Amino acid sequence: MRTFLGLDLGTSATKGVILSADGRVVARARAVHPHSRGGGVGRADPAAWEQSVLAVCRALGPELAGISGVGLDTHCPTVVPMGLDGYPVTLAVTWDNPALAPYFDHYSPLRSTKAIRSTGNHPSRATFAAVAYHYLREAEPDAFARLATLGLAGTWLGQLLTGAVAIDPTQASYTGVFDTVGYEASWLPKTLAELGIDASVLPPVRQAMDVLGETSTGFVELAGIPLGVPVIVGCADTPAASYALGTAPGTSPFLIMGTTHVVNSCLSGPDLRARALQRRGLRPGEWLINGVTNGGDCLAVAASLLGFGGKESAVREVIRLASGLSPDEVETAPFFIPHVMPERGPFWFEQPSAGLTGVTRSTTREQLARAIVDGVIYVDRMVLEATVPPGDQAIYLTGAFGEDPVLPRLLADATGRTYDVALEPDLPAIGAAAMCAEAVHRVVPRHLSTSRIKPRAKRRAMAERRWHRFREEWSKVTGRDPLAPLLPEPARSRS
Repeated sequence: MRTFLGLDLGTSATKGVILSADGRVVARARAVHPHSRGGGVGRADPAAWEQSVLAVCRALGPELAGISGVGLDTHCPTVVPMGLDGYPVTLAVTWDNPALAPYFDHYSPLRSTKAIRSTGNHPSRATFAAVAYHYLREAEPDAFARLATLGLAGTWLGQLLTGAVAIDPTQASYTGVFDTVGYEASWLPKTLAELGIDASVLPPVRQAMDVLGETSTGFVELAGIPLGVPVIVGCADTPAASYALGTAPGTSPFLIMGTTHVVNSCLSGPDLRARALQRRGLRPGEWLINGVTNGGDCLAVAASLLGFGGKESAVREVIRLASGLSPDEVETAPFFIPHVMPERGPFWFEQPSAGLTGVTRSTTREQLARAIVDGVIYVDRMVLEATVPPGDQAIYLTGAFGEDPVLPRLLADATGRTYDVALEPDLPAIGAAAMCAEAVHRVVPRHLSTSRIKPRAKRRAMAERRWHRFREEWSKVTGRDPLAPLLPEPARSRS
């Protein structure tokens, strides 16, 4: 029986699965990234990633020895500057690094209107990762002098296993110097020249399911991965999850509730409105539209700050308490506006915009919990309404809530939508492994079951009243009109 390894390098942990050719998970493991070398907000340590990948591989045990290929997916966009030896010359730079703001303000307007249109995205730090080139050049000149490849996290992971470097279109789409809406899926050479970015340091663009190379490095031997096994280029994490769900133009959209909450739809042509994040799909002629919020992070931050326990247990406690309220208690609960960090599309908040309103002396701990959960879920509803047309079509739902139906039930009630819940926390890793199976052996594993959850009719009126009041409070805190389309301001650029 052929099996395939899928490695999912997330923002806080690495997940790994071994998938059989018929789609069954044979083994799985997870390892949190250990303490890094530091660097503050907006920096990440690839050495910590390497340790968690190693821990996952070792935890998978003897099943690893029989794999027929390796699929990869990673969080995105995080820029990794690497030297000639393939190792990072300094810490990676994440999209939300505050130090990137002045570089974004200076360099983004240098792009022509045509160039920005070609990127398919509203100009923001989240969609202009290439600006890290100038930040590193000025902030860390010694490291920059050793720069040979400016890749993203997926570039680093592929190099770690094979020694070869590449980037796929789903990751390149967020660099701000890549032709996302065109059909050639290539860098924009004129834009690179205008920005003063050396095109030679950018990795070659290859399709996600191309074979990058074979396992051949010292790390592979240390991890227990067989030598000579094919490794595909891989992709970003949301596209990998979309593959596992069989996403294609015309299929159901899906919502992932993890560290970030992502609403994903697949189109047969680019969306030139640049309303939400847009990236190339896994296959030529496909585009993925991602409405994104920092839902999981916001839930964890609020739960911890409001004293619901340590970070690991706080979210579970908040959800448990929030689900036990009577309708009358929910009606008088406060409101949490959850943007505790910058947001990407469709909100495009360059700065945090959060608040807690409606707290009184009679507010209970349970009502505070409900405020936190509702705030995150109602923002998910705003994203859904901006990116997915209303209708009877069910939405796939997956996330880190395990087999507990509480959070999906609260989501269905609050959004008025029907969800097909995939009880699978490692969907991106499964997608990465399945992509490898198709790429290497022309096998398409499918073994995903779902359960349907519908909104409860008896909660509909209360949920709509609370939704209306939430939008009013959201508008007061953010200064935005929640009834207006969630479209970005016109991009200021050179014509």
